[in-house]
Amino acid sequence: MATNLKVTELDFDQIKTNLKNFLKTQSEFNDYDFDGSGMSVLLDVLAYNTHYNAMNAHFSLNEAFLDSAQIRGNVVTRAKLLGYIPRSILSARATVNIVVNVAEESSVPTTLTLSRGTKFNTLVGGEEFQFVVLDNHTATISDNTFTFSNISIAEGTFKTLKYRVDNDIENQKFQISDKDADTSTLRVRVQDNEESTAFDIYTQFESLKNVNSETKTYYLQENSNEFFEIYFGDGVTGYKPINNNIVTLDYIFTNGKDANNANTFTKVDNIGGFSNIAVTTVSAAAGGVDSETTESIRFNAPLTFTSQNRAVTSDDYSAIIKKSFTNIDSISTWGGEDNDPPDYGKAYIAIKPLTSTVLTDTEKSEIKDTILKGKNVVSITPEILDPNFTYLELDVFFKYNPNLTDRSSSDLQSVVRDTISDYNFNNLNKFDGVFRHSQLLKSIDNADPSIQNSTVRPRMFQNVAATTNQSTNNFNLTFTSPFYQSGDSTKHILSSTAFKISGDTEDHFFGDVPISGSTKRTVIVYKVVSGANVTVIPSAGEIDVDKGTITLNSFAPSTNTTIRISVVPNSLDLAPKRDQLLSIDQQRVTITPEVDTISVSGSAGSITYTTTPRLK
Repeated sequence: MATNLKVTELDFDQIKTNLKNFLKTQSEFNDYDFDGSGMSVLLDVLAYNTHYNAMNAHFSLNEAFLDSAQIRGNVVTRAKLLGYIPRSILSARATVNIVVNVAEESSVPTTLTLSRGTKFNTLVGGEEFQFVVLDNHTATISDNTFTFSNISIAEGTFKTLKYRVDNDIENQKFQISDKDADTSTLRVRVQDNEESTAFDIYTQFESLKNVNSETKTYYLQENSNEFFEIYFGDGVTGYKPINNNIVTLDYIFTNGKDANNANTFTKVDNIGGFSNIAVTTVSAAAGGVDSETTESIRFNAPLTFTSQNRAVTSDDYSAIIKKSFTNIDSISTWGGEDNDPPDYGKAYIAIKPLTSTVLTDTEKSEIKDTILKGKNVVSITPEILDPNFTYLELDVFFKYNPNLTDRSSSDLQSVVRDTISDYNFNNLNKFDGVFRHSQLLKSIDNADPSIQNSTVRPRMFQNVAATTNQSTNNFNLTFTSPFYQSGDSTKHILSSTAFKISGDTEDHFFGDVPISGSTKRTVIVYKVVSGANVTVIPSAGEIDVDKGTITLNSFAPSTNTTIRISVVPNSLDLAPKRDQLLSIDQQRVTITPEVDTISVSGSAGSITYTTTPRLK
């Protein structure tokens, strides 16, 4: 009879119904009223217990897999099986030059040491932050000054912890007591005992290569309480400290991203007893980020496991860099064979930083010489490129029914502008950020119930910083789309803002003319005289319409100036490639509202109803 009991249900009511149906088949309970008797309470208890156990088993099973686990400790544990260590919070870092002037001092050494932990203060948004020097540096006196160049400083406060090794504790762990500890600044030292002055420096384990029983290495992990902890080798894979050794951990605990963009620093500590100290900023603070989220761990752990800490495919480069380098808002990687033109033996990497538009030279060197070194294929050379921005200017038109809203036309304009800003933030400014025309139209149409329909005309533009020196004015512009051609060969494809040529006070512009027998066009410089275009420079570059590229040369304005080069894309949908990024310039979005006369007046309104031209 037990075979009549259904066991596939998890819902409480259905479980109770199944129990009733099962009991009704028993001769002992013929014509029994299960709902109007005490048996109903017993069935509730049985159904509740079954439902509770089923849900508990369901949740427990979910926590056993990386994709479905919800508790961070379980996600971290599953990621550890893939060899992945979650990223801690990271401090904002800046680069400074420090000059110590000792001209007025009576006793001056020949060398001076800038100690690890030397403090500096800064203000960001009215809030004070402390930065500290990460390593010891030594300078030699020259002209009564000691100069420390390109010193890396990080936001936060140094903290030191000491533990005693107790080999009676199996698998002893040493916990870092701050959740906001930046593990990239962690230094692990071991001394024989409390009286010993000699330390052994341990390095973090990264690979089994060259690791033996004498290798001074430590292992880092996040525990179930979301604190980081270290442990040492077992005497086979890494050296095992002996009983009563003293383990010293020192690190920075930090505010993370809050100190990004700090660019003015003042001394707190004297350096070697000297107080006449000047600090100049080489690069503003950047790279501060919060600790890695659970969803980020879930996404990155399989990618890192796939790469096996070896950079072979373009995806491997992306996974390795994201694991060790934090100042990344978006990253794109591709092989040299996919470059235009193909460049075999290269791996290309484009990174958009979190706090600026391009990486500093120091950050690029860190990626190539530290993070990727020893991991990439010997015959492949990594090249780090700056993002190539194509900016969009938009003409936006929408029709609305004023009977369906309390908002004025200017209020609706603000709503539409906010919608476009949100679309730009959520969908663009990243290497896989495609400008989807219909998606933007849908967002605008849904911005307010009164909006009946909308039209968006996009144009692409880039800026060039031209100088008065013609030899430096060589620009290669690559856009994300081929260019639109109207079919009229005499009509300019590109347009530009005005600039002046030396010896001529009139405004000049870039234009273009066709090349006989070619789809390419020659860039010209012209001015307008009596309503007619007069060519001033007949050859100032070239346009490849199909590839979406423009070269500019052989021109020199009378003053250094920024010139905006605009073109109409051949498609309303724009997709970036390789190092390209799309971004809507909010300053160049024009929004035109218009009352929908048909919605207001019916068929009579069609007489005055107007439509928007396809092109400007």
